[in-house]
Amino acid sequence: SDSTYAELPGYTPSERVVGETLDHVMVDAPGRVIVTTFSSLVSRIQQVIDAAAKHQRRVFIVGRSMTDIVRMALGLGYLNAPEGILARLDELRGMPHNKIVLVTTGSQGEPTSALVRIANRDHRQVHIVRGDTVVLSATPIPGNEAVVNRTVDALFKQGARVLYNKVAQVHVHGHASQEELKLLLNLVKPRFFVPVHGEYRHLSLHAELAQSIGIPRDNT
Repeated sequence: SDSTYAELPGYTPSERVVGETLDHVMVDAPGRVIVTTFSSLVSRIQQVIDAAAKHQRRVFIVGRSMTDIVRMALGLGYLNAPEGILARLDELRGMPHNKIVLVTTGSQGEPTSALVRIANRDHRQVHIVRGDTVVLSATPIPGNEAVVNRTVDALFKQGARVLYNKVAQVHVHGHASQEELKLLLNLVKPRFFVPVHGEYRHLSLHAELAQSIGIPRDNT
């Protein structure tokens, strides 16, 4: 059983709270909104498109993997975009900034990703301007914190407002917290239990949870 968030008490929040936050961001942002998330997180991309459509903003997809996945998801029916909402990057010039949303790669600070190149003033088509709001709709994977922090600092230095999970509810992790882990164990009632996927401390805490609901220590 996945142990990644075995140290977090309570329940994992619903994706709905992220949708509500994105809605508020679109209303409050005076200029462009730049959202970065995992390219594979199609449901989050859908939330961005929905919020942008509600507030009459057009959506620009930036980054090769993001572009490829959005194209495939649209073709397979996993992603829905109102007609005219998606725009090409060559349409960016001259468009009012309060009508623009960019969805980019780079949520983990990958050195060649779109957001990192934008932060490093290296991107040919997108440059940070004062009034931009950047939303990091992802949590850094352990080990990536330093590069993500450097990217955030670079964006701040150029005048962007940056929102991340410590200051706004812009991401919900996809892992069960303690109460959900206990619920699963109570439903399945395994004879033997093997905690997986996490650092040693996560596995240990998950094993303790299992023992707290009656699974013998010798069986974990």
